[in-house]
Formats: sequence, structure tokens, C-alpha cells
Amino acid sequence: MALQIAQNNRDGQQLVGLGGQQQGLHGLQMVVEVYVLFVNTTNRTLDLYWLCDRDRENMYLTLKPFEEVRVNTFSTHSWFFRDYYTGERMHVRSRRIFQPIRVRVPKNPQHPEQLCDVRSQVLIHFPMRSLRENCLWLVARWLIRTSNAPRRVIHGYHIPATLKQQLLLLLTTMESYSRVAGTRRRR
Repeated sequence: MALQIAQNNRDGQQLVGLGGQQQGLHGLQMVVEVYVLFVNTTNRTLDLYWLCDRDRENMYLTLKPFEEVRVNTFSTHSWFFRDYYTGERMHVRSRRIFQPIRVRVPKNPQHPEQLCDVRSQVLIHFPMRSLRENCLWLVARWLIRTSNAPRRVIHGYHIPATLKQQLLLLLTTMESYSRVAGTRRRR
């Protein structure tokens, strides 16, 4: 994990949400500002979302392949990442949800009690999938891009019914995400 001294929102990054105290699952918890550098390590365009409570997803921005963005967020915000086109969840440290943690290091080795915040690098990566899942996602993505009637094509395949059902479910998931994300992007 790469670290760099955080500049308290002075170097062009945006601050997400509000600070202070927040009522959490385990009572009152202190909200601290956390500095991160999100890095898209995939060859996919990703939508970044943050959650300030359980029910409200906030689309933050879209990150192109191998791009990075500096973000000042809070310890109470959870983050997740979706493929721009399919809605497939990407991971950080092999998890679907990223919870920011404040990182502080000594400012001066002679005075270890004087700490400064650092910006931690957060690598967004492709999820670990089985060969079957990988093939289903590839076929579904290919059908969405190349066919006007992907469901009819799937029904014409000579494959087991369970595979057809899984492909149809992936198509539905992709189409649903495309509609929902499209309205969020227009705001």
C-alpha cells in the first residue's frame, strides 16, 4: 500500500459527506476524515459509489481503466464499485465493500507522538470468479453488445437449461443496472 501525506482537501480532491458524530450500529461513533487514492486496476470503466447509511447509494463518479482519483471521505462511509456497463461488482482486497480506515504516521522520527494523516492507495480489482462464472459473464456481455434479441439467441443455444437460466439472469441484471445507473448519471 503506497502512502502519501494528505493535504486536507487542498490538492483538488473532493470531500464526500459530512463529519461529526453519527449514530451507528454499535452506538455513537466518532466520524473521522479519511484520505484515499482509488486506483482502477482493471481494464473496465467503473462507477464508484459511497454509502453514508444502509439504504442510500450515492454515485460518486466514473473512473476509466487504470485511472485514479483522490478522495477525502469519512470512516463511516462504505464504498463499492461497479462495472459501468454490466453492473458487476469489483473488489478491494477481495471484498465487495471497502470501509475507509484513517492512516496516520509520525511526522518526525524524533517526535513520534506528532502524527500526520496520509493518503492510502486503494486498489480496485476484478473479482475472483470460477471458470463457469467467467464464461457466463463473457457470453452475456458479448450478447448485449452484438445482438438485438439476446434472449432469443440464448433460447436457441443447445446448452443445459440451468446455463440458459443463469445467462438470462445476467442479462436481466445488466439491463436493470443500465437503467438505474443511467438515471443516476444524469443527475
